[in-house]
Amino acid sequence: MEKPIALIVEDDRDIVALFRHVLDVAGYHTEIVLDGKDAMDRLDVLTPQIVLLDLQLPRVSGIEILKRIRDDERLKRVPVVVITAYAPYADSLPVEPDLLLLKPVDINQLSNLVQRLQVTQGALSEPIHEEITGLYTLPFFSVRMTFSLERIRQSSFRRFGVLFAEVDRLDEVKDHLNEAELRTFLRKLADQFRITLRPTDTMAWSPERKLFLTLIEEIPTPEAPLRIAGRVRDSMKRFLESNDRGLGLRANLGVLLCDSEYQNSDEIISDLELACVQLRAGLYTNPSIFDREMLLERK
Repeated sequence: MEKPIALIVEDDRDIVALFRHVLDVAGYHTEIVLDGKDAMDRLDVLTPQIVLLDLQLPRVSGIEILKRIRDDERLKRVPVVVITAYAPYADSLPVEPDLLLLKPVDINQLSNLVQRLQVTQGALSEPIHEEITGLYTLPFFSVRMTFSLERIRQSSFRRFGVLFAEVDRLDEVKDHLNEAELRTFLRKLADQFRITLRPTDTMAWSPERKLFLTLIEEIPTPEAPLRIAGRVRDSMKRFLESNDRGLGLRANLGVLLCDSEYQNSDEIISDLELACVQLRAGLYTNPSIFDREMLLERK
C-alpha cells in the first residue's frame, strides 16, 4: 500500500525537520518545498493528502498558494494546515484554511492531529463524492470532523455541530422501485436535504448508515442550529409526503453538539447513531439538540 503524501511548504529548515519527523512517524511520505514559486510548480503535478503551509515564503506567499489550492477542482478538498508566527495576519486571511497553527508550533498537538487523520487516510485518495447523491462520502466527512475537533481545541470556539437526518423505513422503498427509480428517489431526497443549507456547507450521505450529515461550524446559540434543522425537516417532509407510497416515511432530524471531549470522529459517528435510535423511539421531539451527556443519560 502506497504511503499518503504530505507536502511541507516552509522555508525554515529547523521547523521543516520537526514537521518531517512527525509526518514520517505517522506513516506519510513527505515532500519538502522551501520556496513559494516551487510549491506552485509542485502542485501542478502533485495531489497530496495534507499540506502544511507557511504564510511567509520567498517569491510567492502562502496566501497565494492557499488561494490556488482552494480554486483548483483537483486540490480544493485537500486539508491545509496554515502555520504562521503572526496571529493578526492570520485573522485577515481572505481564504480559510482547515486549521491554523501559531509558531512556535506545539509538536504534540500536530502529532495528535496527524495520528487522528491516519484513521481516514484513504478518504482523499478515493472518490470524495457519493455516486448517487453527489454529496460527500462519510470517510471524507470524517476528515472534516477531525479538523473541526482540532480547531475547537485551540480556538475560542468551544464546539461545533453535526446536523443529521435519518429517514424511517427507507429500506422498504427498495421493494417498490426499480434500480433507476430508486437512484432518482435518493438523488431528489438529497436535494431536499441540501436545498435549505449553504452551498459551501460540508454535506455527506452514508448509504450504509442511511444518514445525511452536515457540519455547522459556528453555533452562536443552541436555537440557531435547531432552526436550521427545522427548515431541513420541513423540506424533506414535503418530498416524503408526496412520494410516500403508503410506507409512512418520516425524516428524523437532530443536531449533535460536539466539544473537545470527543477524541475522534468515530466517537461522534457512534453518538449520531445513538441519537437516531432515541429519536426513532420518540424520546425527543423532532428535531432536537443532543450532546454527549444527554445521550448517555438515556442510553
